[in-house]
Amino acid sequence: MSKNLLLITLFTLTPFFINCGDTSPVIESLDGHKITVKEFETAYDTALDSISRLQNIEKKTLLEFVEKEIAEVPQQFQELNYQLQKKNFYLTYRQMLMTKLVAEKKGYYSRPDVQEVLKQVEMQTIAQMYVSEQVEKKIQITEQQAKSECERLRGLDKNIASLTIDKCLQFAKAQLKSAQTREQLPLVVERIKEEVIIKRNDKFDLDAYLAPKKKSVETPEAESTPAGK
Repeated sequence: MSKNLLLITLFTLTPFFINCGDTSPVIESLDGHKITVKEFETAYDTALDSISRLQNIEKKTLLEFVEKEIAEVPQQFQELNYQLQKKNFYLTYRQMLMTKLVAEKKGYYSRPDVQEVLKQVEMQTIAQMYVSEQVEKKIQITEQQAKSECERLRGLDKNIASLTIDKCLQFAKAQLKSAQTREQLPLVVERIKEEVIIKRNDKFDLDAYLAPKKKSVETPEAESTPAGK
């Protein structure tokens, strides 16, 4: 997980949260657009929810991760921890909102090439979130399974053995969830394919269309023969 994930998540949020019926306090106004407490809280909660779905992490676990001091977080996750602190998230959200306002005024947002990129990002995000949700529905972890996995892990790693029972169970559930996710993912993808009616065009050679184009081999020019030879 990285800053790029957070930016993609913000990028795919509702372009502007409509303030209709929103009576919460106004934080500040940018070019006439009022950022309210409700708008920001909704954006923050939506970002957490999106990251939770995209990374297949329970939202509760993600919130606990965000609440930790940055020094308590493994180095590879410190950047995301920093970005998801509310103060830092607000600054990022505010900057992106200002940039979007300017882009719209300059006509950048309505450009066909930009709209095509937005469609690609939307399709990718929806696909990831939908698959993640379908996999989540298939995952079943009982308390007994978690306890057994906790005991197994305690016997393998002294660091896990030193954890409290609650932390050990939480870690065990995460491990079991990861294993079940790997097992269920290809099955879910296959089920999705089964729900789509595919009708191929027999007159179109898809293999030839997708095949790498062969580079033409250039033959060296014939050496010029010296005069008189």
